[in-house]
Amino acid sequence: MNIQYVGEHLFWGYTGRFTLFVAFFSAIFAAFAYYRASATGRLDYRQWRSWGRKAFRLHSLMVGLASVVLLYILLSRFYEYRYVWIHMENSLSLGYRIASFWAGQEGSLLFWALCQAVFGLLLIRYARQWEMQAMTIFSVSQVFMISMLLGLRFGNTAIGLDPFLLLRMATENLDNHFFHNPDYLALITDGNGLNPLLRNFWMLSHPPVTFIGYAAVLVPFCYAVAGLWRGKFHDWIRPALPWTILGVFFLGAGILLGGVWAYESLTFGGFWAWDPIENASLVPWLILVAGLHIMFVSQKKRHSYAPAFLFVILAFVFVIYATYLTRSGVLSDTSVHSFGSDGMGNHILFYLFTFLIIGLVLLFKMYRRLPSKDGEQMFTRDFWLFVAALVLVLSAFQIIFSTSIPVFNKLLGTQLAPPANVVAYYNKWQLPFAVAIALVMGFTHFIRWGSNDLKTFMLRISFSLALALIATLLIALLYGIAGIGHILMLFAALFALFSSLDMLFRFRKQLLGTGGAVSHLGIALFLLAILLTFSKKTIISENTSGFFLGEHFKETENLLLIKGDILPMGEYYVSYAGRRFDGERFHYQVDFLKKNQKGEYFKAFSSFPSVLLNERMGNVYEPYAKVFPLRDIFTYVTFADLSQETDADPFTQVDAFSIAVGDTVLLDNNQLIFKDITTETLTDWEHDNNVRIVAVMELKTHFGINYPVEPAFIFADGAVIHQDHLVREMNVKFRFLRLDDEPYTIDLALYEEEPEFIIIKTVIFPMINLLWFSIVILLIGLWISFNSRKNAVR
Repeated sequence: MNIQYVGEHLFWGYTGRFTLFVAFFSAIFAAFAYYRASATGRLDYRQWRSWGRKAFRLHSLMVGLASVVLLYILLSRFYEYRYVWIHMENSLSLGYRIASFWAGQEGSLLFWALCQAVFGLLLIRYARQWEMQAMTIFSVSQVFMISMLLGLRFGNTAIGLDPFLLLRMATENLDNHFFHNPDYLALITDGNGLNPLLRNFWMLSHPPVTFIGYAAVLVPFCYAVAGLWRGKFHDWIRPALPWTILGVFFLGAGILLGGVWAYESLTFGGFWAWDPIENASLVPWLILVAGLHIMFVSQKKRHSYAPAFLFVILAFVFVIYATYLTRSGVLSDTSVHSFGSDGMGNHILFYLFTFLIIGLVLLFKMYRRLPSKDGEQMFTRDFWLFVAALVLVLSAFQIIFSTSIPVFNKLLGTQLAPPANVVAYYNKWQLPFAVAIALVMGFTHFIRWGSNDLKTFMLRISFSLALALIATLLIALLYGIAGIGHILMLFAALFALFSSLDMLFRFRKQLLGTGGAVSHLGIALFLLAILLTFSKKTIISENTSGFFLGEHFKETENLLLIKGDILPMGEYYVSYAGRRFDGERFHYQVDFLKKNQKGEYFKAFSSFPSVLLNERMGNVYEPYAKVFPLRDIFTYVTFADLSQETDADPFTQVDAFSIAVGDTVLLDNNQLIFKDITTETLTDWEHDNNVRIVAVMELKTHFGINYPVEPAFIFADGAVIHQDHLVREMNVKFRFLRLDDEPYTIDLALYEEEPEFIIIKTVIFPMINLLWFSIVILLIGLWISFNSRKNAVR
């Protein structure tokens, strides 16, 4: 059926798709040309290199144009495109409209390819003698990246996803009669919208920084392969080091920004939840850090080349594996970060195994030619740097093995059970690795390259050891650190901290310029902050309301707050003050109170947790952290009535009874006393004989406060009007229904207000600001390290 559709902006889709196909074939030609230029002894290598450069520049231009087109159709809200309709909606602000570029599979892959294209252009400019071999591998990687965006289909076989696919051409819509209407686009007034979990400030920074990190890790991989290819096992290290540090910097920054995002926006209550996708991004970072330190050893001592090559190769391979875990759908049931299954799994695995085979085959082929160390001395810096690297890699493999249990079950048909308590499981396994890393880091500061004298070493180390021992005893006693594992970690982190400070003060002119000691200081502070913050994390929201919360809420962790009530919580008293709706979110105000010496309440601060409403994809409960210098008080709503009907009568009739003058009725633990009936004639009405009858009563409460109650029954102009009496303090009202047949007797109705309430959870995170400070110090140290070595790339 040939339908002439109205209003579709087809030019941009054709343009975007054309640029991707040109980018794909130009990357293939660039890889071929660079490979031909790399052939040993070719006299025409300059011509092939020139063709390779031109092809890669064309490739980069096309990737850039495809990115501009995708961003344009997103910002223009062309809902005829599937990617735009899924991730865009009219109400999104400009920042989130831009962030929707990398919100889905296709856009994030394109952004990653764009980042790699930029790094490829930098390599062409700075790689010099390494350009041909490195860019061969780099171009092959781009071939794989762009192939995942071609959106081709051959029968039941699909090659990649199409970011410019029309909504009506999507597989799920081919039989949808809605798209038989030529003017269907006029009926699509809004898009599905950005996932509410992604509507956060950190969405603007965490994903792009992470993808920049992924792209940066490819560069040292290419240098390592080029070094093996050319048989220059030492020379590749110097130009690769700045790129390796840059990869550590950006990948680390992306991971840490994700941690900040999780802390501020997710309700699991912490910086790191050992989510499978978090783990998958951490593993290549750990391995790359290990590779970086072995590269220092190889550059300085001209040995240990095999682990340097291996770790750098594995770092990028695990970047691809992290992509597989995220995009294959294998973790869709166990991770909030995972995409659903779009058939990309096998495609990514082919990419992964291609690069793994390239790296390992070359390494095994050249292994016998690698220079080896004559003898092994344990009391040397290079030995202990190797030990540190090995600990990092073992830590990474423990993480990735446990994270990959769903993968093993899917690929091998096994039925391995993942850990039940994920956080406790990983914390238990990773604690010894953290202690070992901190201790080795502290000791290595005082071990020189080459031979060392034990007596001199002990003299150098004694001051930091003594300070660490004293500080460990004081903090353990005063702060309440218990358990041998936590005490060992406390000592190790303090030892690494004091040794880093010792080295910085002794050799500040030399070390501040290289950044290594500054980075180590950041790591030591980070480990210390992790221990001080999460070992003493305290949930203070025990339910003191007297109401049963139900089986879905732990009584020891959740507190029910009725609006206006004041309940004790930890060192505070709390009161729910109310809520406001801004059209998208409910914002709740919870006042934290204290008592003065007179027993009067005063407000210490207010917390403002919120709930972002989204009918299509589910509501998001957003925490609020009240920041203090030494702790954060972290509060979020675990349950609330999200009805937006604020004008409905909140009172419900709970009882009706007859009562005579002089009677006393027991209402719960309170007494209602009927004292008298009064009448008055109403003159301000159209007709005569209008009367107002008032029941004069008193409500005596069990806590000693009495309230007047005077509901009225009005007969005016042939109509009956009820004037209810509200006792606001008791959240009840009384209605004079009618006069009874018995003298001085009336029928009275009792109404109770459905109380507005929320359930909250509040957690205290001590010393969390030390964690943020340590991250800043670590990144500063890495940037100093890159800056001190950046000339090596030229």
